[in-house]
Amino acid sequence: MERDKLKSGLTFVLVLFLGITGALALYFYENFLNTDFFMPGVEIGGIAVQGYNQEAAAKAVSLAIDEMYATPVSFYKDDYSQEIKLGDLCLPIDAGKIVESAWQDEKDRGWRTKIANMDGNRKINYPVNIPYNPEVKARLIQEWDNKWGIPFKNASLEIDSRRGLITVPGQAGIKVDSEATFKALPNELAVLSGFNAPIVLAQQEPSVTEEMLRYMGELSSYSTQFNSGEVNRSHNLYMATASINKSMIAPQTVFSFNNTVGMRTMENGYLDALVIVGNKFEPGLGGGICQVSSTLYNACLLAGLEIIERSNHGLSVAYVPLGRDATVAYGIQDYKFRNNTDSPIYIRATTGGGTLTINIYGDLKYKKRIDISNIVDQTLDFITIKELDPNLPPGEQKVDHNGNLGYVVRSFRTFYDNNGKMVKTEQLARDTYQPLNKLILEGPPISPAIPINGSNPSAGPSGSEKGSLPGLEEPAQTLLPVLPEAPPSNTSLPGGIPVRP
Repeated sequence: MERDKLKSGLTFVLVLFLGITGALALYFYENFLNTDFFMPGVEIGGIAVQGYNQEAAAKAVSLAIDEMYATPVSFYKDDYSQEIKLGDLCLPIDAGKIVESAWQDEKDRGWRTKIANMDGNRKINYPVNIPYNPEVKARLIQEWDNKWGIPFKNASLEIDSRRGLITVPGQAGIKVDSEATFKALPNELAVLSGFNAPIVLAQQEPSVTEEMLRYMGELSSYSTQFNSGEVNRSHNLYMATASINKSMIAPQTVFSFNNTVGMRTMENGYLDALVIVGNKFEPGLGGGICQVSSTLYNACLLAGLEIIERSNHGLSVAYVPLGRDATVAYGIQDYKFRNNTDSPIYIRATTGGGTLTINIYGDLKYKKRIDISNIVDQTLDFITIKELDPNLPPGEQKVDHNGNLGYVVRSFRTFYDNNGKMVKTEQLARDTYQPLNKLILEGPPISPAIPINGSNPSAGPSGSEKGSLPGLEEPAQTLLPVLPEAPPSNTSLPGGIPVRP
């Protein structure tokens, strides 16, 4: 009996304990764990959000961001000072997304840590990173570089008539140290009252040093011929040659012909000369510079450099073999190559006596024996076209230009080792050159003779007129294709001689 009473008492106590524990657990769960409010001790960007729902927390964080973005920042150097609001240096911050992310992290936080921090003594802070605008920072750095910076000078090469290839030492420069200057700026949301940031200058060493050029020598050389009597074309050729002369290309850097030479405009000194537009010749600014890009292309091929971008002309040209030209048109077609060596390369481009020569210098350990070849897969016939020219006398003909065959050609580059053994052959391109049709200009057709007295020779005995009325003649044919002409017999290439733009 006593034992039963004891057992009943213990059961009651156990049930009561479990009930109280369950009630307390339910209370904590409903009021602290399963709640729409942030727990004690929680901060977002240093802003206490204990007891806030997401909407209220977002408003508090947004207000703190606005206050911080209004903080003045003073950049200074010596007597110079420039004040900018912090917000003008930064990108916008979405406070709602920041709070939502913190809320999700809070839901994943263990309930034991939440209960253990019910008094809020331990701070649970979710930082808010400040996103700086890279474009604004770059603009400020450029502005300060223009004020205090001194460009460095790379070591370079010169050709001395007595000593040959010589090295010219480089010179260190000065530029704004972006990292050190902006290091003073805060990285996280905080309460600020304004601060100063010194503009830090640092020495900038040349990217090409004298040591790098110690083992430089000629890797390749290529020359083409031009008619110096064609004044405008020769002038353009000189201009482009001077633009690429003495170019130093760092290891693994891509060289762009268009970026180096610039726009071919009258303001930049270029003149009108014949250029290839589609499949015909037309006057255009900068005519002739494709000979410079083509000569450079061949020098690069022989130096073993990597070709990034290159296009052939629509018509064949005379100054380089088929498949070895490189046409350029600013903003449309470029010629690019990569310095695929681990040392700088140097371009020397010269003109004189109707000869354009481009030499490429680099570390002599990269010098290779290279041959360039081509295969003509197809020859494309041209036709003869006749066009009416009202400026010619009636019945007269004049050859505007002769025709030239077109070609489909493949070009190859073959590498050999020091013993003359072939290492590899690569196909460079498969190019199509359209034929240039022969053009004959014709004057207006000869009109039939008209008697002075107005009589009509075709009138019958009765005096009535027969035949066509005066002036009503058949219109002349202005475009008349004829059968293809045979190619000249003295050509060295199959089917004809390429023409020169």
